Amino acid sequence: MNSLWEDFKYHLSKGTRLNQVMLINVIAFVLILFLHLGFNIAQGVNATGFGSAADLLSLHTDLHYILTHPWILITHMFTHVAVMHILWNMLMLYWFGNIVGDLLGDKVIWPIYLTSGLVGALTIIFFSRAFHYPSSEVIAYGASAAVMGFVLAAAITAPDYIMRLLLIGEVRLKFVALAVILIDLVGLAENSNTGGHLGHIGGAVGGALYIWFIKQGFSLPQWIKKREPTKVIPIRRSVSTIAKEVNKEISPKPHASTQKPQAEVDRILDKIRAKGINSLTPEEKKTLEEASL
Repeated sequence: MNSLWEDFKYHLSKGTRLNQVMLINVIAFVLILFLHLGFNIAQGVNATGFGSAADLLSLHTDLHYILTHPWILITHMFTHVAVMHILWNMLMLYWFGNIVGDLLGDKVIWPIYLTSGLVGALTIIFFSRAFHYPSSEVIAYGASAAVMGFVLAAAITAPDYIMRLLLIGEVRLKFVALAVILIDLVGLAENSNTGGHLGHIGGAVGGALYIWFIKQGFSLPQWIKKREPTKVIPIRRSVSTIAKEVNKEISPKPHASTQKPQAEVDRILDKIRAKGINSLTPEEKKTLEEASL
């Protein structure tokens, strides 16, 4: 157990932020699983106590409940009670989170996750309270809204990025995002899991807003306090991060005088946006490594 705890602390402190988010989700799921098992043993197969306990972590749209249980605005996005639910969410988070991390840098992972999850929650609360849609009282949980934020963030940052989908082949990221949004809109039209689909769309809006603020030159989450003097172009800021991850084996760093022109670096970064990191040639990887010095 001590070794497991040490591994857990290491991955939280030294691993990527995407790994941290996924690890916390998995640990929370395992704890909830054991909690469910404990209630079943104590109360039998018709245990009711687990539902009450899970409610303490889930999002409620009742305003009084939110005021007396404010932590649910955060805990709901780490709460899963079904294997397929967390499995699908973590797969989506892994795929799109890695794209976002490669293009914008690892430091945006937590802000996008929390921002998208909160906007998704506020969307559910707003429609439930203002329009009683799908009802005046909704309970929701899961990382789906936060994950949708990464889908839109990735699609806006690199719309022509190529994804290779099983049984389909190569598809541009913008079309993947469009398909996912359409699925949620169809779900809303059919009144199928309406609260969940509202949360997904809200999360997507949260991810899009985050990217918009970055492009306006704001540094989130400090954008309320300070605005950066120059416009930030996200893809250009990730040169060092991408190079270190892609080509660690490159030998001795050349002198600054041998570095390639910025135009060549820009061309390589555009190629990454369109086709992914694995499309780079050894020479292009070396150029990118030199540019990160």
